Amino acid sequence: MDSWSKMMEWKQVADKYMNQSFFPDHNQQQKQSPQVNIYESENELLCLVSLPGLNNVEDVEVYVYKSSIKLIGNTSLHTHGMSIKQDEIFQGRFERDVSLPYSVREDPIDAYYHKGVLYIRLYRLLTDDRPKKKVQIKDQGE
Repeated sequence: MDSWSKMMEWKQVADKYMNQSFFPDHNQQQKQSPQVNIYESENELLCLVSLPGLNNVEDVEVYVYKSSIKLIGNTSLHTHGMSIKQDEIFQGRFERDVSLPYSVREDPIDAYYHKGVLYIRLYRLLTDDRPKKKVQIKDQGE
């Protein structure tokens, strides 16, 4: 038996023991939390969070600290009287930490939910450690 076959056999035992996949595939990892896109302009970030099935904006919490966002919430898709046969759209309780490309200001932060997408607009924290520059004044005479 080659090494790959031994590893796959071991994985099956681990999957059975853990009652879930020991090495979840990429699609399964994406399904465990909402997908996020981040767009950037010079001093602004726009984060789009895919949240279909959000019944109430109160069902999601957004925390912003320095260069990260923490998302906590719950989504559910209701299909009255039907059983699921294929499950790809994320739903359920989630916690997700999202790293941002730079630190952002605490204020203003704009967030709104529209058509299954949570929009979060953030602004770059501008820190300027440069020393004050003395301005030369020219004498224009009289």
